[in-house]
Amino acid sequence: MERERSYELWGVAAAVLLGLSLRLVPARNALAGGEVQFYGYDSFYHMRRALYTAENFPSALWFDSYLNHPIGFELTWPPLFDQIVAAAALLLGGSPRAVEAAGAIIPPILGSLMILLLYLLARKLFGTKVALLAALLLAIDPKHIARTIFGLPDHDPMELLLMLGAILLLASALTDRDRRLWFGAAAGALLAAVGYTWLGAPIYMIGILIYAAVQISLDLREGADPGDAIAPMAAAFGVALLLFLPFWDEPWLLPSFVGALGSLVALGILYPLSRLFVAKRVPWQAFGPLVAILGYILLIFSYATEIGRYLHSLFREGLAYFFDSELSRVGVEEAMPIFRVYDLASLSILGLIFALGGLFILARGVRPSTGLRPDRLLFLIWAGLAAALAISQTRFLFLFSVSGSVLVSLLFFWGMEKIWSSDLSQRADPRVVRVAVALLLLALLIPAVVSLPAVVRYKPEIAGDWTDSLDWVGENAPPTEGFELPVEAGNYSILSWWDYGNWILYRSKRPVVANNFQAGATDSARFFLAEEEEEALNVADRRGVRYVITDEKMVYRKLPAIARWIDEDPASYVSIAADSEVLTYEHSPRFLATVLARLHLRDCSDLGSFRLVYESKTTSGLRFPVSRVKVFERVKGARIAGTTPYDEPMGVILDMTSNQGRRFQYFSSTTPVDGRYEIVVPYSTGGTDGTHSVGPYLLGPLKDFPGGDATEVEVSEEDVLGGGTVEVNF
Repeated sequence: MERERSYELWGVAAAVLLGLSLRLVPARNALAGGEVQFYGYDSFYHMRRALYTAENFPSALWFDSYLNHPIGFELTWPPLFDQIVAAAALLLGGSPRAVEAAGAIIPPILGSLMILLLYLLARKLFGTKVALLAALLLAIDPKHIARTIFGLPDHDPMELLLMLGAILLLASALTDRDRRLWFGAAAGALLAAVGYTWLGAPIYMIGILIYAAVQISLDLREGADPGDAIAPMAAAFGVALLLFLPFWDEPWLLPSFVGALGSLVALGILYPLSRLFVAKRVPWQAFGPLVAILGYILLIFSYATEIGRYLHSLFREGLAYFFDSELSRVGVEEAMPIFRVYDLASLSILGLIFALGGLFILARGVRPSTGLRPDRLLFLIWAGLAAALAISQTRFLFLFSVSGSVLVSLLFFWGMEKIWSSDLSQRADPRVVRVAVALLLLALLIPAVVSLPAVVRYKPEIAGDWTDSLDWVGENAPPTEGFELPVEAGNYSILSWWDYGNWILYRSKRPVVANNFQAGATDSARFFLAEEEEEALNVADRRGVRYVITDEKMVYRKLPAIARWIDEDPASYVSIAADSEVLTYEHSPRFLATVLARLHLRDCSDLGSFRLVYESKTTSGLRFPVSRVKVFERVKGARIAGTTPYDEPMGVILDMTSNQGRRFQYFSSTTPVDGRYEIVVPYSTGGTDGTHSVGPYLLGPLKDFPGGDATEVEVSEEDVLGGGTVEVNF
């Protein structure tokens, strides 16, 4: 027994250390030049809040004027994760570098603790062997690793760790009658912490309520006391409700408060209803349908009062977030159903199928006829809810990875038992049977093991061209006021696609129009897909835009999402074809006329108020080989104007050199009206640093150009910035 216990401890320790090591491997690419380059998009705003909280502890940032410029943005992220990062940083000295170090290291720690907690839960429910394999599976699960790596500070790992602890405590409460209320109360404290971490915490409360309703039905069937299950649940929701009271009416906590209150009220209805069933000897099968009918009636009556209508709308918005996300329609991949993101023959789908197989086996194993355990039923419902969420939206594969690891472990031991008990195994050599069992385990491990080499290749998307570009902006763009205390709009803003807003805000310390909260995304899409410069200028002026940043993904992979955001047909801009594993993009004439194309592909030709000021080192693209990231400045533009005897269009050409030494030409033209022409140009002809001209503009009629009556024109920087006019008469 002592030896078995020792093996168990070594096995758990090995799984935890393996999991921690795999989650620390990406640090090799995240640490560059003595600083942390974070993974993802949302992580940068978590760091923004953590830095603010460390300076103003424990206060969190609730309004940020650097977002959705110049309007600002009310934040509804619960603050607990950012406060913990800030608190850990303060223990390390509180410097910005300490905050970044804490933010980078906390996710792998949380991920490793999850492995340990999952082991404890699985051991309680299914025994040591299942628990050890489940811990190993979670340690190497690629979806779990991807969300708990070094350098990816996000609330998701903390929220899931807390919820896993709550499930463990509730499972203990359901099997320990003497301490059920204490376990329930402790679970409630963790449930409250989930609410202080994640706005979507009520979905877990709904799962617990579903369990309560099912458990009561089964207790009625068996003639057991429903109070044994209801008491710890009521204790959990009661404690959570008390802990929510100090901030119950804050927008970031109100859904969780309503969820806890509603759950407590629901339990208050379910228990007397169950007692009524016992007293009147009503058939237990009627309990579920009656609860559904009562719920529907309450839903109808919720329209009768203003608060009822508000709660109803809150409930509908919550369901829409989990099961009918608008973000899926506009092309946000993580909000899409899993089968729209992954091919049916992919390893991710194979892993999901294995887990669903384990879920089916578990469901069969907890039938009333086999002697139902309430803690296993709780886990079954939690796992089923996580599976439904993962299928509905890809982002919840991380949530399902925890329960899925247990389910795959159950599938293995079920399969192993079938192999050993089969008639064939009785006749075959035991070594052959062991090989069959090993092959089964290997098959179940394939989805995770094959994906592990990718962990070594993880690299922050911001690294390289984006980092260099944003550092250039931070060093060369005029500074703005209020970054540390963002209560008023900044002097100007930077416009890019919303994916990159948090990067720009954190790295360059400048206000942005659009970021990962999607505020400002519509204006961003309208700007980039505008086919007239005037339309783009209207957006830029309204939003106080001084700089615009584009990258290659906006021209290719992200282009369909940009189009969908403003209800345009992506096919009218680009056609995408799959050639083996390579996607090819064919842009339409409509796209080539957009501001995005004229900026990123044509270096502002045919634009008068935007000019290229910086481009990154790396180039890509076959038909249009251009730098991956480009920065443009919004200027008033100088006017080259005058009289002309020609009826033909007038044009200008300017030879340019980018900051990377690339030669290109700027071109623009106009048609004279009543013998006068005017061309607005964004580049001056002076200067030799950065992106600059090579010689003067060449101006003349397009018909005879170059040559004929063409003339050279010098344009000063003052005229470009101030909108001055250079008169050139023919």
